Amino acid sequence: MPASLIQAPILCSLFYTLQSLPASAAGNAEPLSGIDRVMAGDIESLSIFGVRIADSFGTVVSPQSHVVIGVAVALMCLMLFAMQWLLIHRNTPKDAMDSPQFRTQKLTAFVFPAIYVVSGGTLPFGVLLYWLTNNLWNFGQTLCQLRWFPAPGSEAGERKAERDHERENRRRAASGLPSWKKSARRPRVRRPTCAASVKSRSPAAIADSARTCSSPSVDGTWERLRGMR
Repeated sequence: MPASLIQAPILCSLFYTLQSLPASAAGNAEPLSGIDRVMAGDIESLSIFGVRIADSFGTVVSPQSHVVIGVAVALMCLMLFAMQWLLIHRNTPKDAMDSPQFRTQKLTAFVFPAIYVVSGGTLPFGVLLYWLTNNLWNFGQTLCQLRWFPAPGSEAGERKAERDHERENRRRAASGLPSWKKSARRPRVRRPTCAASVKSRSPAAIADSARTCSSPSVDGTWERLRGMR
């Protein structure tokens, strides 16, 4: 299941709970499940960096609280943009970069951070903190993916191949072996089927195969067949 489908109900539940805490603490709303009036007041009074977790950009009054919430929103947008930019430009095969899907993906790197800017001013601070830590975790996973599990043919995949090549050369140098050099793979020459069973056939059958064989073999069988005619 995609991570976004798992996070959506969590964010919705957290948003609804934090939005209802002030009313529950004041006794103007029914308690939320096991959160009674006293517990709602204790949770609602919690603060991080001087901002209560149930406050949003529009409800706080101190300039310091506005700065803290603004920094949290900026970090959210920065982490999301960096993660998407790395996945699109570093982990996409070069053959797919000319496709219309790639151009559409490039737009998402700017669209979703813009949505964060708009929605960040209305969300409770506790939701922003959850979103920020989640983006930091996903960004770390993206870095690990690009380093150890990149897509074949992508820029990250080429860098991993170079690192593996250098690591192998260092290992061979430490063992006293010559450095391993990349070389072009020799094309495989397919042998003709008429020469596959020369030893198990009669001279007449071999002569018939020599007349129908149209491609030379690499081990001189074609020349031997021609000499037996």
